[in-house]
Amino acid sequence: MRLLFILDRCGEPVDANQDSVPSGAVCVLRGQKRLQALDFWLRNPDYLADELLAQIENGSAEDVEDALIRATTLMAGDEPDLSRYPMIRWRFGAWEPLDDALSLLVAHGLISVVPIGAPPSQIDRWDYYLLEAGRDLAAELRAEAPDLRWYDERVTTVVMVAGDRSGNQLKEIQYKQAEYERTAWRTSIDSITERVRGRLERLKDQRAGLVR
Repeated sequence: MRLLFILDRCGEPVDANQDSVPSGAVCVLRGQKRLQALDFWLRNPDYLADELLAQIENGSAEDVEDALIRATTLMAGDEPDLSRYPMIRWRFGAWEPLDDALSLLVAHGLISVVPIGAPPSQIDRWDYYLLEAGRDLAAELRAEAPDLRWYDERVTTVVMVAGDRSGNQLKEIQYKQAEYERTAWRTSIDSITERVRGRLERLKDQRAGLVR
């Protein structure tokens, strides 16, 4: 369901007239790097909150107050620990095998995965298409399954932070975190919760001083 909501919220519109577009596709997320980078922020609220704070500080946040509220919510109480689902660092950054989860979505007719290039040896990337049935299920879960609605609400923050940047661009942002970059291959990427909480409080104090 996590990946389903990512595709539903983060996919871009498709041109149904293109030959490579599967029948019934409503949007597409291009490239596994982008999918893995989005999934990393969804699974690590401390890193997601830190990027929100970075966007506030560098002036790229479209709505500063909304970004600050979202960052505060992400870091409140036990939320960073309860929602954290660590990923390992691999060759191109945060990574997890997605084949089983994606195969399940494919088997139920919710998504279609299309290789771009010349399979099997010269695949340039994988494109992930959300199908009409997948969008219908996401809407149904959003409306009728409160326990799963959390994923959808978190993904709205992820897509706000990520924008339309490519997987390579998102990975570059994430690699700027020292803890992320220093993590040894095949080990879990460390939390930055306490550092982000300190940054959040400093930013709040600065803004409070400006208001006064």
